[in-house]
Amino acid sequence: MFPLPNKAQKVIIAPLNWGLGHATRCIPIIQDFLKQGKEVILASDGDALELLSAEFPQLDKIQLPAYNVKYKGQSLFSIVFNNSFNIFLAIVKEHFRLKSIVKRYKPDLVISDSRFGFWSKKTKTVFITHQLILHSESKLFGYFLNLTNRFFLKKFDNIWILDKQDHRLSGKLSQSNKFSNTHFIGPLTRLKKLKLPEKYSLAIILSGPEPARTKLEQKIVKVLFDYKQSVSLVRGTNVESHIEYPDKWIIYDRVGAEEINKIIMSSSKIISRSGYTSIMDYYLLEKAAVLIPTPGQSEQEYLAEYLNGKFEFVSIQEKNINLLTAYL
Repeated sequence: MFPLPNKAQKVIIAPLNWGLGHATRCIPIIQDFLKQGKEVILASDGDALELLSAEFPQLDKIQLPAYNVKYKGQSLFSIVFNNSFNIFLAIVKEHFRLKSIVKRYKPDLVISDSRFGFWSKKTKTVFITHQLILHSESKLFGYFLNLTNRFFLKKFDNIWILDKQDHRLSGKLSQSNKFSNTHFIGPLTRLKKLKLPEKYSLAIILSGPEPARTKLEQKIVKVLFDYKQSVSLVRGTNVESHIEYPDKWIIYDRVGAEEINKIIMSSSKIISRSGYTSIMDYYLLEKAAVLIPTPGQSEQEYLAEYLNGKFEFVSIQEKNINLLTAYL
């Protein structure tokens, strides 16, 4: 499944801490390596490292520099522009941090999920992504963005793409002839298909940066306040809510893998952001989902549009949220 170098025994896996998707999609890779008897070391920061530490308490952990991304503005350009210094600094820091890590731990392989600075000339390195091409509405901005993307990706020995070769989930994002070191490992999920009776007509699963997450929660609750069917809401945060919910709704804050697995498999339909990790989950679990892209996040907007009408996915823009009941 995963093309490892010959005799690779000690592996460092380092997901980006930008949402939890990068960490959760590394879980099946870690599990597979452990079954093979590999020595796995985890490296990340913040919530991502905390999640993996809870999932694999027995494994060694390494703290990495944080990217400290601040979500000021809604467009991809504004997010990248406002955080360009922080992102560049974090890439430089993690690259030099990896030099000391390689010297100390002497790994046979280093796997980076979207950490651009985590490459080394001293050991084999792999970059995990579904984006060989970064989508942008601006051609000029997209040109420079992809120039930077290619510069860093070519530093790695191999690129593992989280899709099949027919690009069924990622569309044009994984279609590029600029790379010769790619390998399609297929979509991944940490969740399992379970045979459970239907408990909820609808599961609303929220995630992503604030304040966008809270704004979507408020809008969905308002639109579906009189919805007559059974509903579960996974808020995706432990921050206290001041929203009034319908009496019959079952409200969760942040839940673990086992609980979210049960909620999804016991629900008829899902409402969710169109993050790629969530899309892989629903696709592999064969669950119908309404995808609502985060406004201004070009990748999510492209994926929602591309997958609309495919694999039981439908999409709706947040500005049209008042029409949500028509999609249920």
